[in-house]
Amino acid sequence: MNLSSSSVLLENYCASHSRSSSLSSIDSIADTELPSSSRINEQPSNSGPQFDKSGCVADVTDKCWYWGSANKEIISAALENKQDGTFAVRDASTNGQFTLTLRVAGANKLIKILVENDKCGFTRDTFDFDSISSLVQFYRTCSLRDFNERLDMCLLYPLPSPDFVAREQNEANTSSKFSQMHRINLLKCRLEGFHAEYDRVSRRYDSLFSQMNISGDEFQRKKQTTAAYCEALKIFQRKIVELKRMEIEDGLSERDREALRANIELQQERMEEIGKAQELVNTALQNIGQTLSNLNGELEEHKPLLLKLYRKRDKCRDKILSLPKQQNTTHAQLDRQLEAVSLALDSEPVILSVFLIRAHFPMPEWDCERWLWHRGATKEQAVNILLKLLPNLKQKDGVFLIRPSSSHPGFYAMEISKDGNVHSCLIEYRDPRTSPEHCGVDFVRYYANTSLKEHNVMLDTTLKTPALELKRKQRESCSEENDETLPAQID
Repeated sequence: MNLSSSSVLLENYCASHSRSSSLSSIDSIADTELPSSSRINEQPSNSGPQFDKSGCVADVTDKCWYWGSANKEIISAALENKQDGTFAVRDASTNGQFTLTLRVAGANKLIKILVENDKCGFTRDTFDFDSISSLVQFYRTCSLRDFNERLDMCLLYPLPSPDFVAREQNEANTSSKFSQMHRINLLKCRLEGFHAEYDRVSRRYDSLFSQMNISGDEFQRKKQTTAAYCEALKIFQRKIVELKRMEIEDGLSERDREALRANIELQQERMEEIGKAQELVNTALQNIGQTLSNLNGELEEHKPLLLKLYRKRDKCRDKILSLPKQQNTTHAQLDRQLEAVSLALDSEPVILSVFLIRAHFPMPEWDCERWLWHRGATKEQAVNILLKLLPNLKQKDGVFLIRPSSSHPGFYAMEISKDGNVHSCLIEYRDPRTSPEHCGVDFVRYYANTSLKEHNVMLDTTLKTPALELKRKQRESCSEENDETLPAQID
């Protein structure tokens, strides 16, 4: 996989306008599956009342409980024999308004949802919500009795619309088409990640071990030097004692005494010089000792990590080779794939290697299956996924996914959110000195800890939230909402 730190071109999908914006020092080509001027929006149905689904109603078309222009008879029939708390929302006969149908006490209750000036509510006095979705979400846990005493019920169970079920089925069919190939790609991505990390830590371990040997040799030389200084000081001390004894003997001329005193001063000066040199050596010994302690500590940290990564890498390799219908995947092919990763690591600067080793990247929270999408996925689909996720998130920056680029074979593309907008980036490798090129895991690890603003000031964010994991949780949440279990407490 080719990865780029100096060549990514962005397309910004904004609500009010669309524009292309390139990263600094860029001469790459953008992923062009959609025109750069396109705004990703659901198209309204050809039947029923037509109105601009923007503002507070922009996201209703993506919700499982939204039935579009379906009439009340169709929804009433669908709600027949459903449990209390089951609900659906449809377009009202009045253009731009909506109707909530709620199952209460075995009967269907119709409730108007009014929309005006990008605000909505059940009455004009209570336009407290910025979107239909937020209104529905609020009453999922709060009873409607505050609005009507006869409606002591929450919106418990969304009734999936036929269109939603069809979309989910179509997506499932599309996913199954690529599932086997995508599984292989995920495993290979994971294998490259394990190998890159193992190789990087192994190189770091060897470097630390070499530094420790060099520092250890230097430590021994310094110890020998300070021992020699100690012996020299003892010799000079004995010499000074002897000279002082001679100085006080009787029978010496004044000239001889002056010569002895001068000799004593000279010996003392030499002792001072040796003492200062000894202090410097002792300081160096302390520093080298601290360095040795630090090196040994880091080596001890890397030992279990190396063993863990070695086992993970081999387990992942064995899993790939054991998959059915994959006779073309051989040991030799996987070895060549890993050799390519190791070859790329040869040019990686030490400072970057250390940064990636120490970078916070918890697994399995950042496993590649949570951000790497299957081949065949388009830019439009990827952008739509992020646009659907953003309204329900408090942290809207840094939601991302990566997919193979359909317009540039051999390259990858990334969709990422910033300030409520979705940017599409073509990923290329250009400069090995500033970012990793070895595999997708390294790319995500690096930019999960480094802001993209170094490439484009519009993207002052790191990779924070894998979109595919959010999408999976959202789907599971929708499934749980339709089971038979009532919540323990209703506000």
